[in-house]
Amino acid sequence: MAQEELISKIQDSINKSSKKPALIPFIVSGYPDFETTKSLLKLFEEKKVAAIELGIPFSDPLADGVVIQKASKISLENGTNIDKIFEMLKDLKADDFSTPIILFTYYNPVMSFGQENFIEKAASLNVSGVIIPDLPLEESEEVSKTCRENNIDLIMLVSPTSNMERIEKIAKASAGFIYLVSSTGVTGVRESFSAQLGNILRKIKSFTKIPVAVGFGISKAEHIRELKELNADAAIIGSAIIKLIDQYKDDKILLIDKMSEYLDSLY
Repeated sequence: MAQEELISKIQDSINKSSKKPALIPFIVSGYPDFETTKSLLKLFEEKKVAAIELGIPFSDPLADGVVIQKASKISLENGTNIDKIFEMLKDLKADDFSTPIILFTYYNPVMSFGQENFIEKAASLNVSGVIIPDLPLEESEEVSKTCRENNIDLIMLVSPTSNMERIEKIAKASAGFIYLVSSTGVTGVRESFSAQLGNILRKIKSFTKIPVAVGFGISKAEHIRELKELNADAAIIGSAIIKLIDQYKDDKILLIDKMSEYLDSLY
């Protein structure tokens, strides 16, 4: 039952969102510093986003485009590590932060920290889900089991090139929502989505009732409208948000104002 209750935390948040598709912003922990990260998390909660993807910076982020790679590099140079991220999450828990937090991390930092330790600690700090983009489905069973035991959703990615058999397997293995990558390649802002996207969305929804969130390249209201027409449940925005942080990082008050305006402009 515990897993069902947990799934309902992320799913309910997406399903109950007044915004359609629901919004899931992505930021890199500690970029440009932890004070800014905390301020942004509080803004996202005020804006009633469905969930927040909190990136753990890594030195070799294969799925990330230039914008997120740069943010990760700066965050690491500033001394960001998993212990410091957990310390920040502890502060948020003490502040009764209630928006579901999803940790986006490559497998190497998890392995270095200790897989079980990482998941148990995350669970104790009210983390609702994890995304590990370089963890293949075929090797995910152990992580998935530890996540289930700790009431954390392991969110899996589906790529546009996945065949029906693979989509079905991923749909059955994923919890919380399924992360549909809008196009092949790395993250980053793009103009429009492939015509294929609607077909893949329909295929995924034929295998599962859990929400489908689309990520990679979403940056403006036009994209949000397009995803709504395609019946996507949630939209994940990363690079566009990181670009805005980069632009206004030297004036924290202005950054929060500009981010607030940007989020409002999407719907």
